Amino acid sequence: MPESSVQPGQLCCVTVSKWWYRVIIHRVINDQEVEVFYPDYGNLKIVRKSWLRFLKWCYLKLPAQAIPCSLAWVKPVEGTWSNAATLLFKELCVSKLLVGIVDEYVNGILHLFLCDTSTEEDVYFHCVLRDGGCADICGENIPSQGFKELNPSALYVQPSGKQENAELVEPDLSLQQESLDADSETASSKLDGDEL
Repeated sequence: MPESSVQPGQLCCVTVSKWWYRVIIHRVINDQEVEVFYPDYGNLKIVRKSWLRFLKWCYLKLPAQAIPCSLAWVKPVEGTWSNAATLLFKELCVSKLLVGIVDEYVNGILHLFLCDTSTEEDVYFHCVLRDGGCADICGENIPSQGFKELNPSALYVQPSGKQENAELVEPDLSLQQESLDADSETASSKLDGDEL
């Protein structure tokens, strides 16, 4: 990709170990590297600029597979989640199949209870966080302050306008259109929210 196209918000693809993945450039790190968001997986990763390629139009129109989520009925003990809370949550998630119980889908965020059912007794994450002194049970869903900074999928993945009666719908990719200046014939088309 030409250097002028390597800008935050640019939807493209990256090759990693012979596999191609859709990515959105999240930020430029330096002359060699960028941080990208994987809209189909919901994670961030630093990759080399030389690994980036333009994406074919047919893949631009596919909806993102990642959905912004928040743990239901909990809030941090203090204003933001502590490192201890984040570490405990990661430990609960590592290499396990989890059961997700949907509480509600509001403003493009899926609020759910997470449960580890791999042991004799089910382990609910909100209870473990509460018992560990990392969270308070609040009985309602309040996305934490800085949700968009902590969860980049909230920046790029938004629900479609077809949502009615709080039904879960396929999300659309939402991009920063003003940052998508294209110099070459391949990149001459600007991403338009309506086309996605």
